[in-house]
Amino acid sequence: MTPAAASLTAAVAKKPIHVGCVSFLNAKPLIDGLESGSDPLVKFDVPSRLLQDLETGEVDIALCPVIDFQRSRVPLAIVPVGGIGCDGPTFTVRLYSRVPLKGLRAIHVDTDSHTSIALLRIVLAERYNLKPRLIDYDARERVADNRVVESPEAMLLIGDKVVTAAPSQEDYPHQLDLGEAWHELTGMPFVFAVWMSRQEANLGEVPAQLSRVRIANEARIERIVDRYAPPLGWPRDLAMRYLGEWLKFAVGPRELEAIALFFRKAKEYGVIDSLREGAPSR
Repeated sequence: MTPAAASLTAAVAKKPIHVGCVSFLNAKPLIDGLESGSDPLVKFDVPSRLLQDLETGEVDIALCPVIDFQRSRVPLAIVPVGGIGCDGPTFTVRLYSRVPLKGLRAIHVDTDSHTSIALLRIVLAERYNLKPRLIDYDARERVADNRVVESPEAMLLIGDKVVTAAPSQEDYPHQLDLGEAWHELTGMPFVFAVWMSRQEANLGEVPAQLSRVRIANEARIERIVDRYAPPLGWPRDLAMRYLGEWLKFAVGPRELEAIALFFRKAKEYGVIDSLREGAPSR
């Protein structure tokens, strides 16, 4: 084989790593700077569909809802180079209710995030001894059970919709920030999403690259806000507090311990049937 042919063969053999991520404002500090490159290639999707992308091999590493580690059809590995979490309020994972929360019997839940729904079940069980009926809700189209539901009695919204499509305090006077509620119950941070891959995946330098991008972006939050907040409908001052104060993007020992606690509680309250081996532990 000639040197030119060998070089071409090597280029064909080396496929770029495909990275799955959400397009919400809260993910920009983890991914900004990678979108325009060819290796890795970035694909955007809603949180609830990233697991399927990872299972089918459409992406090699994805920013998946944490609960998907337990629910995946294939064994996954947590890649702790970044995630989306909080250590108190999160602001964009919020329960809205027209009636006092202790009286809730049914909640329309935004299906964009598996983890938020699991956390809702745990918080309501521990805090209020509640197990309400959960109704899948397309919060963008305001549709549940193939019919329009404009103003349900109670609903869980996540992501940018909490800013761009949230109901008024007057209409929904009873509200609960799930990140804050978890912190009050446990004293721990909460991780909503973390980088995951299939266990056998060869990610090369991508984890290190993702770590470098996160660290660099955490030092330039103001620039990220100025670039992304206006197109997504966020007021600048709110976006600065959100990305600069409320959200946490590093995943260290304390965050891994919090994930393990979340998994144990998920099993305790029947959110998952069993604990998968390889999960974080104390």
